[in-house]
Amino acid sequence: MIGDIDLDALILWLYGAAGAGKSAISHSIAEICEKYGWLLASFFFWKTAGERNNINRFVASIAHQVSLSIPASRVFVGAAVDENPFIFQQSVDVQLAKLVIEPLQRLHSTGFDFKASAFVMIVDGLDECQGNEIQSVLVKSLAAAFCDSPFRIRILIASRPEVYLQSTFNSSSLKPHISHLALSNEYSPEDDIYRFLEDSFDKIKREHPLASYIPSPWPSPEVLRELTQKASGQFIFASTTVKYIGGDPHQLPHRRLNVIRRLQPPKGEKDMPYAELNSLYHHVLSNVDDIGAVKLVLGILIIVNPDAEDLGMYMPETVDDFLFWERGETKACLSQLASVIECDAGGTISILHASLSDFLLDPSRSHQFYLSRESVLGDSAVLGLRHLRQQDCDKSGMSILPSYELIL
Repeated sequence: MIGDIDLDALILWLYGAAGAGKSAISHSIAEICEKYGWLLASFFFWKTAGERNNINRFVASIAHQVSLSIPASRVFVGAAVDENPFIFQQSVDVQLAKLVIEPLQRLHSTGFDFKASAFVMIVDGLDECQGNEIQSVLVKSLAAAFCDSPFRIRILIASRPEVYLQSTFNSSSLKPHISHLALSNEYSPEDDIYRFLEDSFDKIKREHPLASYIPSPWPSPEVLRELTQKASGQFIFASTTVKYIGGDPHQLPHRRLNVIRRLQPPKGEKDMPYAELNSLYHHVLSNVDDIGAVKLVLGILIIVNPDAEDLGMYMPETVDDFLFWERGETKACLSQLASVIECDAGGTISILHASLSDFLLDPSRSHQFYLSRESVLGDSAVLGLRHLRQQDCDKSGMSILPSYELIL
């Protein structure tokens, strides 16, 4: 993790790539806070859960949990609903004021000692709440509601580093109340993922109903290292792999491992090894404004010259030049994929999820986002010829766009 935590800040923004473990951290913090009586309320957004992928029930859930965490506040929360039965149809700002802030203020006026306890509110998966603008409004509403309150309340918000959220958390009005903590790529989780896989496979061998049919030794250290490398530091790949291999009591775990390693085919359309990852990538790509432009860039990164990305040779400007785009268009294009692709401080493009390539190159998984090798290479050949013609027209005999040679 990277970041200086301001203990006086109202909100701590924990951000990192998709599948980096933000929700696991949020759950662990929630459990610790609940154990010591610090948890005021929590809400975990989830894109595929109808009641948890929008803002509609957020304040109602928070208010209910506040009344449970501080039982003395229950009468004031109930009174607020009695006074205005249509409160849940009003804005988030109004709901927070009437159902959370004012009941706590009324309780405070009775002499209740809030200073004896510190309270934590946790909001996880903010980026999975429907509506980019709504996500930003929620952050601003929480800051406005609690920034001047006399209560010792701290708010943890976890999300992917989407561009619009970066803009919100870095806005001048919120900056004094926000502390940032990044799940940085400089931390190498490979050892942790290897141990997780090792422990999970040991559990499968002990507890799976068909464990007696699993060959021994299984799996080999080489296979564990292969899976760890394929995870590319993302726990979501490791957890999805384990769920698929050991999650069905009617399927042989060692056969399912072979499916993961592409040594055997899946059993029919319902046998989906990476259903959770597919959902994640579909969600990320569905929120892109110009998917055609994004697919052009992804095709270059993944198909045309994939080794260049490993060597740190891909710069946004290189791709701009190759595509005959205006400088800056590639970076703007990739900014919508900040949760799976990163442009570091030096400008180098890095794909954070190695499994993204597998997804995009498999039409049965990626559907409308599928990258066809033939189409990508054909389009690239046309662009290459266009560069060559332009080079021939250059009187100096030198290409005016030399960086394209890094791609071809």
